[in-house]
Amino acid sequence: MTLKGNKGEWSELYTFLKLLADGRLYCGDGNLNRYDDKFYPILEMFRDDSPNRNTYKVQAAKNNILIVGETVNIEIPQERFKQEATILLEHIKDLDNNTDFSYLEPFMDMIDNHTVKAKSTDKADIRIVIHNLQTGSKPELGYSIKSKLGADSTLINSNKDGTNFIYKVQGLNQEQADAFNSFDKFKKKFNYLKSIGATVSYYKAANSILHNNLTLLDLGIERIIADSLIDYYSGMGRTIAEVTEHISKADPLNIINDTDQPMYAYKVKQFLLAFALGVTSTTPWYGNFHANGGYIVVKEDGEIICYHFFDRNDLENYLFYNTRFETPSTSRHNFGDIYKEKDEFFLKLNLQVRFK
Repeated sequence: MTLKGNKGEWSELYTFLKLLADGRLYCGDGNLNRYDDKFYPILEMFRDDSPNRNTYKVQAAKNNILIVGETVNIEIPQERFKQEATILLEHIKDLDNNTDFSYLEPFMDMIDNHTVKAKSTDKADIRIVIHNLQTGSKPELGYSIKSKLGADSTLINSNKDGTNFIYKVQGLNQEQADAFNSFDKFKKKFNYLKSIGATVSYYKAANSILHNNLTLLDLGIERIIADSLIDYYSGMGRTIAEVTEHISKADPLNIINDTDQPMYAYKVKQFLLAFALGVTSTTPWYGNFHANGGYIVVKEDGEIICYHFFDRNDLENYLFYNTRFETPSTSRHNFGDIYKEKDEFFLKLNLQVRFK
């Protein structure tokens, strides 16, 4: 068995070991701070969704973990999981091409777990049966794991045409279009359009699946995101929060009439939440969330906090205040230059959202 993975993938295994050691899933606020008095006891954990998966049961009274599966039936002290998680965390922090994880193989064999990253058919990286002390329920929930130990992870991945938005560009000629295309920075491109009096207006999503998914989510969100991309690429803001504030003042949907209600911020939060828990740009969405538990975040110091779907205000705020737009490769994703079709000029801008 050769164990390999990047920091994000190793973080999934670390999360699994650490949570079994703790036996609790702590909640966090919108600023990544842990609520010490707000947590859910963990009853069971699973690393995949297969029918014959192993069950890792937290036996709090015995301070151990009971592992039951087709080829395993063993009890291991939680203290052993704590030790292994602590050592693994230091290896992840120091990860390079020479980092040796072979020390972990005997323990992985013992707990009958042979992969760094769990296999999954949806956005859930881990499944946990928690005890909701408020309701008494004991649901099995799927969670997506995001790690701050490595590179910033993406919330919405760019996709060629899958995440492209198309705009009409009016008030320019071919020579001016060529001049626009010659600039190497988007801020220069948009400043040039402004200097010649050209206008950019939203036309449509390049991908009908993305259009349908956004329409199902909210009738106005496609226009909001399209206008947000113009603001981002023209240099008016980078983070989701600051761009949304600018869009709110512009009010492209004409929905703010003498009210202080957060019309645009609320809609953008629902957009981020949907993509965090199940929506993609290339698969038709039917309104169901797959990571129905929420988000688990591994912080730089190894502390683990969770944003539960049923504590959605904290989850929404975490997503809203901790994400930013990003520019992917223009050549790979076929966007960024003005092109002509049937005597009209068009421009594609690509959507990618990353945690900051």
